[in-house]
Amino acid sequence: MKILVINPGSTSTKIAVFEDKELIFELKLDHTKDPEFQKEFSKPGNVMDQYNYRFKCVAQALKENDIIQLDAIVGRGGMLPPVTSGTYLINEKMIDDLKNRPQANHASNLGAPIAFELAKKFNITQSFIVDPVTTDEIELKHKVTGIPGIQRYAGWHALNQKAVSRKYAESVGKKYEDLNLIVAHLGGGFSFGAHKKGRTINVTNALAGEGPMSPERSGQVPAQGLIDLCFSGKYTKEEVMNKVLGGGGLFAHLGTKDVQELEKKYDTLNKQDKDVVDEMIAGVSRSVCSMIPDFEGEEIDQIILTGGVAYWKLLTDKIKQDVFATKIGVTVYPGEKELEALRDAAIRVLTDEENAKEY
Repeated sequence: MKILVINPGSTSTKIAVFEDKELIFELKLDHTKDPEFQKEFSKPGNVMDQYNYRFKCVAQALKENDIIQLDAIVGRGGMLPPVTSGTYLINEKMIDDLKNRPQANHASNLGAPIAFELAKKFNITQSFIVDPVTTDEIELKHKVTGIPGIQRYAGWHALNQKAVSRKYAESVGKKYEDLNLIVAHLGGGFSFGAHKKGRTINVTNALAGEGPMSPERSGQVPAQGLIDLCFSGKYTKEEVMNKVLGGGGLFAHLGTKDVQELEKKYDTLNKQDKDVVDEMIAGVSRSVCSMIPDFEGEEIDQIILTGGVAYWKLLTDKIKQDVFATKIGVTVYPGEKELEALRDAAIRVLTDEENAKEY
C-alpha cells in the first residue's frame, strides 16, 4: 500500500510517501525560502488563501519524485467543530466547514482540502484525516469556567499525543485503553492531555491562551491585563490575537522562536532572559501537575513529554526534577510523530483493523 501523508504547518508543509510502513521519501517544503510566499502571505490573513500555492507545491514535489500511483492520502485534521478521536473520511461537508466555519485560523485547516483534491488527481475514492486538532473527549464538567456562557474547548495536538500514548503502551506490553497518562506536547505551542483509559478527558488548550508560555504563544496571562490591552485603543483584535497565538511567549520576550538557538546560548543569557526561559520550563511542570486531579485519585501510569522542544535535555531534565515528588515516571519521545501517526491510521483502515468514520 502506497500512502501519502500531508502535514501543513504555519510556514512549511511536510509530506511523506510510504510503502506500507517503509518510508519512500520525506520532504519539508519550507515556504519561508520562497519569495512568492513571503510576498503574498507574510502578513496575518486567512490561511485558506494559501491553498492554491500549497497544493501546487505538493503536486510538484510528487511529480519530481515520480509518484504516479497512490492507494491512500491522509491529511492532518484541522479546526473542525468538535469530534471524537478517530480516522475520518474527507467529504464536501468537511471541506465546507474548514473553508467557511473553522473554529480557528490554523495551518492544519489546509490538510483535508489538499488531500481531497489530490485524491481526485490520483483517482482515489477515499482520503482521510486523523485525530484533528479539535478532537474533543473532554468531560463536560471540565469545560465549565467562571463566566457562564464561556466554555473551555479542545484545541490540542491530538494526533501526536494519541500516537505517543500508543507507542508508550506498546513499549510496556499494554493497551492504550488500559493506561492513565499525562502527555505534554511541546512545540511552537504547548498542549497537555489527561489520557484516562483511552479517552482524553481534559486538555490544556494550545490555541485559547491556556497553559504556560511557549516559543510563540503567550499562554495564560492575567485577565485584567489582557482586557486593558484590548480596550487600550492601541491594537486591533487581530493584533491582540497575534500576541496570544503567534507573536507571544519567547518570541515576544527574546525575539526568537528557535529553541535550538536558545539551547546553544542558554548559559550565556543575561539573568532577565534566562528567567523568561526558566519560567517557561517551570510552567510546563505546573501544567503537567494540573492534570493530576482529573484522574480523581486513580494511579497515573506515566508522564510523557513529546514535541520538538522535548529534544532539549536541560528542559526535560528540569521537568523530571520538578515532578519528582509526584512519584510518576517520565518518558520522553522528542519530535513530532505526526507523519507516522497519519500513516498508521490509514493502514489500520485499509487493513480493516479500524473503520473510518463519516464526518
